[in-house]
Amino acid sequence: MSTRWRVRSVVAMERLSRQEQRERNRLALLEAAEKVFAERGIQGASVDEVAAEAGLTKGAVYSNFDGKEDLLLAVLRHGLGREARAQAERLLHGGREAGALVEEFGAYWVEGARGGGQDSFARLTVEFMVHATRHPAVREQLVAVLFPDEGTGSGRHPLAPEGSGLAELPYGEADAILKSLDLGMRLLTLLAPERCPPELFLEALRLLSAPKAAGPGGGVAGEEAGAAAGGAVGGAAGAAAGGAVDEARLG
Repeated sequence: MSTRWRVRSVVAMERLSRQEQRERNRLALLEAAEKVFAERGIQGASVDEVAAEAGLTKGAVYSNFDGKEDLLLAVLRHGLGREARAQAERLLHGGREAGALVEEFGAYWVEGARGGGQDSFARLTVEFMVHATRHPAVREQLVAVLFPDEGTGSGRHPLAPEGSGLAELPYGEADAILKSLDLGMRLLTLLAPERCPPELFLEALRLLSAPKAAGPGGGVAGEEAGAAAGGAVGGAAGAAAGGAVDEARLG
């Protein structure tokens, strides 16, 4: 091997080593920031405290992030990505039907809420959302983090079984509803677990993903009542009577 080649190899390894160190520092800062901001609040925590928690200098923070809000956005991206990877690894492989995924995802969510592993991230997310409502520039960036363009506007959400009301919505709208349920339930289970136990999330998910009720005259109750009322008149008259029963009930 020539001297020039050896020098190039050493330089390449040094560059890789610096890049790896930078990535390790960035990860350490993200994890430290999530802990510090969740414990002390967005306004109460400082960049200095984040650096100290990570065992790094304040300069390391500013060499990786533009400032406090940029760091917070990066923490949210990191946390949401971590959660998405965990969900995909556990739920979205094996070609299971949406109905089975609903049960598994709901059980997974309840397990996580009971374990408390996502509490700090949930507190931080909700607090930053409130902060963003007062700062339009931050709001725009946070919306982009919570609602990425990819996968929205078309197709059926994987947690929307065919035949459910949720399945009739575009992917993006169904995703917004499920995100609202997720964030709202996380906050309420932290605030009042005795009034809003985590198991209610699974119940709500089941309601959202249940088969859509048929209109007047098309429901099971209407058909049964119609059959009884129709008697010898026949199926057509029975179905009509069933519709009348349903309409009376709705009225």
